[in-house]
Amino acid sequence: MATETELKLRLDSEDVAALRQHPLLQQADHRAPQTLFNTYYDTPALDLAKARVALRIRRQGERYIQTLKTRGQSINGLHQRGEWEWDLDAAQLDPTRLSADIWPAALPAAAELTLLPVFTTDFEREIWLLDYAGAHIEVALDRGAVLYSGEGAHLEDPIMELELELKSGDADALLKLADALASKLPLHPFDLSKAQRGYALFRQAQATTEDSE
Repeated sequence: MATETELKLRLDSEDVAALRQHPLLQQADHRAPQTLFNTYYDTPALDLAKARVALRIRRQGERYIQTLKTRGQSINGLHQRGEWEWDLDAAQLDPTRLSADIWPAALPAAAELTLLPVFTTDFEREIWLLDYAGAHIEVALDRGAVLYSGEGAHLEDPIMELELELKSGDADALLKLADALASKLPLHPFDLSKAQRGYALFRQAQATTEDSE
């Protein structure tokens, strides 16, 4: 298990060019943008969401990656939570990876649950790696959308955010880097994860369906 520690920031699309020209990022190790396709799974009753865990499969180039994120905390955009990842041979969940020691005790075993696609998040990610304030940090610019399609509804929530993820060092470095970046362009802390936004779309679609019945 790794503890994921990241700071989420919102920015406007017109500020992307200024972000790329920021002196700190100009000196960083830049990685070319890559499109990530993510499908989140849950039971029909959304038992995983109720247990505050997120389960997804990500397609990243030729790789398929199954990820489980557990209950964590989020304060002023700073997210901390447990995270496990496994490479898969295909875009098909492998419940055998979700062993009892990492699976929420309040839920039945993963193999006993009906896990279905609930929503997707498709976005382009551009990455910079840098050392700052004694920490190694990944800066990721994500641009795309959270998507829900089902029961005659198609809903989207645009993604335009910056994620500062701690790879090593102290979490305070994320706040210091955010302040340095924000000195030259407007950035705003953002507490909602992409999974939370996807579930919000799902519930919105369900409420619309119920109102029309």
